[in-house]
Amino acid sequence: MVPLFFFKKRLKKAPKLDDGGFYETLKRTGSWLVIISVIHTFLMIKLEGISVSDALWLTWTTLLTVGYGDISAATVEGRIATVILLYIGGIFVLANLAGAFIEWRGHRVQKMIKGNWRWNMKDHILIINTPSTGGVSYFVRLIEQIRKNEKYADAPIQILTRQFPNGLPEDLRKLKVVHFTGYPDRDETLESVSAQDANAIIILSKDECHSTSDAMTFDILDRLKQAGITHIPVIAECVDDANRQRFTRAGATITVRPIRAYPEIIVRSLIAPGSEKILENLFKHEGDHQLRFDIDINNLSWGNIVCTLMTNGFGTAMAYVGMDNEPVCNADPATLVDAKALIIMVRESRLPTQQDIASVLTAIPTASNVA
Repeated sequence: MVPLFFFKKRLKKAPKLDDGGFYETLKRTGSWLVIISVIHTFLMIKLEGISVSDALWLTWTTLLTVGYGDISAATVEGRIATVILLYIGGIFVLANLAGAFIEWRGHRVQKMIKGNWRWNMKDHILIINTPSTGGVSYFVRLIEQIRKNEKYADAPIQILTRQFPNGLPEDLRKLKVVHFTGYPDRDETLESVSAQDANAIIILSKDECHSTSDAMTFDILDRLKQAGITHIPVIAECVDDANRQRFTRAGATITVRPIRAYPEIIVRSLIAPGSEKILENLFKHEGDHQLRFDIDINNLSWGNIVCTLMTNGFGTAMAYVGMDNEPVCNADPATLVDAKALIIMVRESRLPTQQDIASVLTAIPTASNVA
């Protein structure tokens, strides 16, 4: 069970919910306690001849089983009234209330576990839908990546899904995540997960393999927009690229492809909007894409290699493959490179040949020549 203190600063006053009959029991028992107290107090004044304040004191110290003994019923009639009204009636009512409270607590815990509890969170990250396969492992990786960022390290996270009707798996509960069981394409459900008070909303494709999932995503976006939720970053997965513009018009701040093996794309779009486009480019073979050029490089600085390729319009050097066959990414500009290949992001409109690359690199002076 997620500790409630974790959400203490972000919980608002909750509206009255289904309580398993506890509030009705509370009102009923409260009424009986008032009636019993008034009758007993009146009888103590008449039968024992004590003041109103002393009669009230005697009634409530006896009813609550404190029993200081400083004031007590002395007459037979007063004692009989105390036994019947307080020992039998009052304590029975209090015991009934205690039982109802314990039952309510259990009812409340079950609602939380099964995702039927309205958390009324604020400044949280709301994740809508669950991947069709591998949902748990995907969520674990996604949430761990979110938590690694300082800005969201302590942010409450809530998942809106129907995938876990019997409770979240232990791996997710350990990450301090809660969930709500419901249909995301319903206005009342979006209200129940406090979508209007979220810090960010992530809408996952219901089925990342079928473009029909975009219909549900579009519906959710439209509902958020109709509810006036336009001030919150909304990241939406889009299966069919043709729907991206529609998603943007419907209110999506960022659209990304549903690449399940790399939840980092979602996280990067949340932390550094725009960087998701760069990452997506790494996964497609159109427009800009990466090529490997098997060229021997000896004693050239990485900074000179990168600048020379860009100056000649041959693309951006992403990495070099060392003599040990291991790619090295984002090297320091001063690094002296001995390599057998380069990996370059090139434009499809201008694909350099291996000879082109080799030709411009030969013009770079080696470190020994510079010295």
